[in-house]
Amino acid sequence: MKRWVGVLLLVQLCMVVMWGFAHHPRMLETTSLRPRTAVDRSRQIQHYTHDVVGQVRVEKNAKSAEEEGLKPGRHFPNETIFVALASYGDRECAPTISRAYQRAAYPDRVFFGVFQQHNCSNGDDTYCLDCTAALHDSLNCPGDVLCTRLWQVRISRLPMSSTLGVTYGRYMAEKHFRGETYVMNIDSHSHFSRGWDSVLVDMHHRIGDPMAIITTYPVHYDENNLGHDKSDSYVFPKGNYDMCICRTEQVKVVDTRSFKHTVGRMSRPKKPIRTAFLAAGFNFAPASRLVKVPYDPKTPFLFDGEEMSFGIRAWTHGYDLYHPDKPVCAHLYIRGGSKLRPVFWTENWGVRYKIQYKSTLRINYFLGLHDTFDKNVPLSEIDTSEEEC
Repeated sequence: MKRWVGVLLLVQLCMVVMWGFAHHPRMLETTSLRPRTAVDRSRQIQHYTHDVVGQVRVEKNAKSAEEEGLKPGRHFPNETIFVALASYGDRECAPTISRAYQRAAYPDRVFFGVFQQHNCSNGDDTYCLDCTAALHDSLNCPGDVLCTRLWQVRISRLPMSSTLGVTYGRYMAEKHFRGETYVMNIDSHSHFSRGWDSVLVDMHHRIGDPMAIITTYPVHYDENNLGHDKSDSYVFPKGNYDMCICRTEQVKVVDTRSFKHTVGRMSRPKKPIRTAFLAAGFNFAPASRLVKVPYDPKTPFLFDGEEMSFGIRAWTHGYDLYHPDKPVCAHLYIRGGSKLRPVFWTENWGVRYKIQYKSTLRINYFLGLHDTFDKNVPLSEIDTSEEEC
């Protein structure tokens, strides 16, 4: 009897030690991947989980989705969404995350994986707006939907000077995946329709293809709708026309060729239809896509060629691309050189351009175009490895 009592006491002691370890401030800080102040703030406001103001906003989003044609009972609230977002000195990073939660019908099912490349460690505050710190500073609790959901934002950070471009950024953002039902890739300057999460999940069910990827170039939102406080004022453009990727063209990269999609216009379909091309700035897929077709981390500074490569890899793995029948996402399109956000090809491009060339050679090799475009380049000069970093 004494031996069993001793065993029970040992088990209880182990449970107490494990609980204390898991709830130690250092463990909270590293597993949640957010600033120390955000952790403290979330503890203070966690009792507002079911606050009235936030609940009214959520119900309004769900109703708006149904007004747009979503049938009641088609929200599938138990199906979760992982949103991968790579940010490069983008002041719209935190507002993008905030708007996603403010406009979701079921914000509890939305989880973000953010790979942030901002100048927050070298004294340059020009592009130092830490995504989670900016989210924390913008909260108006208890009414903000995000007050008790900062833990749903997973983030890792890298100085802007150490960036390897957008494909590596998206690869790192997807590393935060934790087994959600769907994965969505967007740019760090995006806006959303009300109830966007329910609309997308229902759309995927309506397609009836478990390997469907919903993708297109999003509509535009302008500078009047920047920041956290513009969510309620933004209304998606009316009309029955969508932006689309109608064709692709070849572009020269040093001594080789790459591919660049061109934007067109089409009538909005009455139901999702097959499309030939994938848009990197908006694509929604079953989570199996992330496992079977992860972003290629060995294509630093690739830009033109990203969408063609990723789309072909997805299609050859059994996925089909569909143009949506409802607008759910908007994108901030700006001219090159705008101070609203930087781009990686404006810094040290003399060196980065040569690295991009090597990435393009790698893409062409995997597309079976080496002998067509690059037959004079020895394979020994191309990274043809298929292992992840």
